[in-house]
Amino acid sequence: MKIQMDKIYRARKYYFIGMVLMVLAGYALTTCGSLLFKLTDSFPTVPLAIAALLLIIYNEVAVTLYVRLVKTQQSALVRFYLSNKVIRMLFAFAVIMAALIIGRAEAIAFVVSFFVLYILTIIYESVFFVQIEKKINENK
Repeated sequence: MKIQMDKIYRARKYYFIGMVLMVLAGYALTTCGSLLFKLTDSFPTVPLAIAALLLIIYNEVAVTLYVRLVKTQQSALVRFYLSNKVIRMLFAFAVIMAALIIGRAEAIAFVVSFFVLYILTIIYESVFFVQIEKKINENK
C-alpha cells in the first residue's frame, strides 16, 4: 500500500500542474479564437478567468478527496467517480446560470467557452483516474 500511495501523491502533483496548464491553454485558445475571428464584440475575459479558476479549485478538491478515499476506503471509489461527475455537472450549471444572470450581453460567448473548458477538464480528469487505477491494480 505504501508504494502505490507514493505513486498517487506524485501523480497528484503532476495532475495539478497539468490541470492548471490545460485550463490556461483552453482559456487562451477560446479567448484568442473568439477575438481573432470576431465571434463577439465583447468577449467575457474576466468572467471566464474566474470560471477557469473555479474549475481548477474544484478539480483540486476532487483529487484531494480521491486520495483520501484511496487511503481509507477503496470500495467507495465507484461512488466517488459517479458523484464527482454529477457534482461537477451541477457546479458547471451553477456557474453558467450565474453568468447568465450577471452578464447577459456576453452570455453565449461565455457559455461556449466555459463548455470547452468543462469538456477539457472532464477528459483530463478521466484520463488521470484511469491511469491511477491502472497503477493501483498493477500492485495488487
